Amino acid sequence: MAVTSLVGGLTACGNSSSADSGTTVKVGVVGDSNEVWDQVVIPNLKKEGINVELVKFSDYIQPNEALAKGDIDLNAYQGYILMDDFNKTHDNALAAVGETVLNPISLYSDKAKKVEDIPEGSEVTIANDSVNAARGLLLLQSAGLIKLDYKEGANPTPDDIVSNPKNLKITELEASQTARSLPDVGASVINVFMALDAGLNPKSDAIYIEPVNEQSKPYYNIIVSRAKDKDNATYKKIVDAYRSDDVKKLIDKLYKGAVIPLW
Repeated sequence: MAVTSLVGGLTACGNSSSADSGTTVKVGVVGDSNEVWDQVVIPNLKKEGINVELVKFSDYIQPNEALAKGDIDLNAYQGYILMDDFNKTHDNALAAVGETVLNPISLYSDKAKKVEDIPEGSEVTIANDSVNAARGLLLLQSAGLIKLDYKEGANPTPDDIVSNPKNLKITELEASQTARSLPDVGASVINVFMALDAGLNPKSDAIYIEPVNEQSKPYYNIIVSRAKDKDNATYKKIVDAYRSDDVKKLIDKLYKGAVIPLW
């Protein structure tokens, strides 16, 4: 399988030049846990003459930039809140084509079995993009570790922490580094797929899991296109291929409730 470097931190999996005749669509993803695409979505779409080429990124920022620039056709890694945040500074360049799953984030620690046992003065790592950093801080607040005071509708930052009883040091890292930081820190807030890539099981290894409630919709994962392409018929077929019974069964098998299908 050929791997082609497109930009820093980005690799393309597959070789469109050797693909069977038909439409080829480049889909940006983050991390290596792409079994749903590899085992179900891509084979089923190939039967319809649609060849999907996964393009891997190591952070949550580059996939939207690559999509807006036309380096890829779709991406499938983010929630509404991240797309909306990007659109604020990019003239509403992107649009959701369809919803896929909800991936609750979780808190992990090699130093504590329970939240209350995290040592005082510990370093806690969160993702460094504004949306996922905010989500990580809200998780820490929900877990009772900090309190935030921030403007409604804004993304909280570490500067908005008004109570920190354990005197935790909050450090922002590239998303792919959060799991790798675990041996060296008191705790880390890690995305489901970054955790899985690191061999962690959210259900058994996390010491705190993000609550799922009516406030969760901004974090629903979506398949995203450029705004001008949101009604593209081929892209709609890709969404339909994802939102299938076969995919739901595989998600349940692979993630055992850690990933929630939205159909």
